[in-house]
Amino acid sequence: MKNWRLISVGICIMLSGCVLGSGPCLWLQTRNTFSGHVHFRDFPTKDGVDNVPILILDKTEYVYSPAQSFHCQSLNDVQMAGVAEFPQNIGENSHINVVGKLYQAVGAHEYTQFLINVTSILQPVGPH
Repeated sequence: MKNWRLISVGICIMLSGCVLGSGPCLWLQTRNTFSGHVHFRDFPTKDGVDNVPILILDKTEYVYSPAQSFHCQSLNDVQMAGVAEFPQNIGENSHINVVGKLYQAVGAHEYTQFLINVTSILQPVGPH
């Protein structure tokens, strides 16, 4: 009986950083690769309109953000930051892989809950 309790506690500890069926939660400021479709969205501002690239992920990811919650937060779309110019072959609704580090939105021109500071955009893998 005592072993059963110990095993149960051990399993709970092992799964505490995971979302069942989706794997472990991602950490902020760690390098990850995301795949999805890029969309350029307009957001009104005081000075005009911001046109920002948003990556709509192929599958929901989960992010651990202790400043917001001790539970993992779902991530379906993420604003891409740090991209001065997109390659010409990447347009609206292109399917791409993006490598970068996630961080939490805090500024006025950040329109999604989390942003990815893009390190590289990998070759498009074709339309989906």
